[in-house]
Amino acid sequence: MDNDAIYRKLAEMIDEQDLVGGPVTPSMLRLVKLQFTPEEADIALKITLKGGTLKELSGRLAMHKDKLKRVLMTMADKGTIIYDPADEDPVYRCVGMTAGGLTETGMWGGVRFPFSVQLGTELHQLMKDHAEGALAKLGFPYTPVWAGMLALPDDALPEENLAEVVRDAGYWSVSLCPCRTSRALVTPADTCKHMMQTCVHTGALSRWTVKHGMARELTYEELVELLKRCNEDGLVHTINLLGQICNCCEDCCPIFHTYKMGAPTFIPSPFIAHVDTETCNACGTCADRCPVKAIVVNDCATVDADKCLGCGVCVPTCQTGAIELVRRPKAG
Repeated sequence: MDNDAIYRKLAEMIDEQDLVGGPVTPSMLRLVKLQFTPEEADIALKITLKGGTLKELSGRLAMHKDKLKRVLMTMADKGTIIYDPADEDPVYRCVGMTAGGLTETGMWGGVRFPFSVQLGTELHQLMKDHAEGALAKLGFPYTPVWAGMLALPDDALPEENLAEVVRDAGYWSVSLCPCRTSRALVTPADTCKHMMQTCVHTGALSRWTVKHGMARELTYEELVELLKRCNEDGLVHTINLLGQICNCCEDCCPIFHTYKMGAPTFIPSPFIAHVDTETCNACGTCADRCPVKAIVVNDCATVDADKCLGCGVCVPTCQTGAIELVRRPKAG
């Protein structure tokens, strides 16, 4: 099998086995060619997204365990083989597309390899292709939104507080946002103005990213402070899937790209923005910051309940404290 055929087969395997899938587009083929050598692509095809222990894979690949372990560690450094470093006998898996996938892992650590800049530019197109060819076709809202840490109302339950939900993970880290990083590489004169180190990992995913140079470890207190800064910066806390938390902006994020396409995308938080008309001074800051244009300002700010995500981006910078999150009324 020639190299092009190996790469296509690898891309097809990832599309078939991944939870969400990923269309085999030219950008996907270019990305796997950069992130896998032909030998690594052949190995990944045999490991699959299900994976196996070192002993199992050694037998499957007819390769001595010591040599295989070295190959696996090299691939893990490049973000293509994932496992939990805390396990004594871990399962090694080929990285797919979902939550810790190839749309992210190659850029989490920034420019670390000779191919990193080219990979980042390919990633910019791949994210759009993945959003349009996979995420937008799911047919149901797939992205939970969490209320911002600085906007949480007093009656928020522990399970509605993102920081409390991930407290027991025991290990936390942060890396570069691959969406903003790839945009910066493609359009350096028009970069995103939001924070760059905002891609959060917890638990096993976090241990893997830190061990292989893709992320910086955080204490729990540092994690909470980071989430607060993201909220203040206007970023939306989303997902918390397979150990990954995104802090999204509407101008770079592929999730927001599907929203702008009109596809069902977000699962709103249990809260909604509420305006005190007596104290609102109609400054317009909340409308400017709202990523889904749910706020209109005339004599005072008004909130479209059907659009509001309950993200709390509007709360931290309200000059008069007129806007807050309150519990969303139950439907019906």
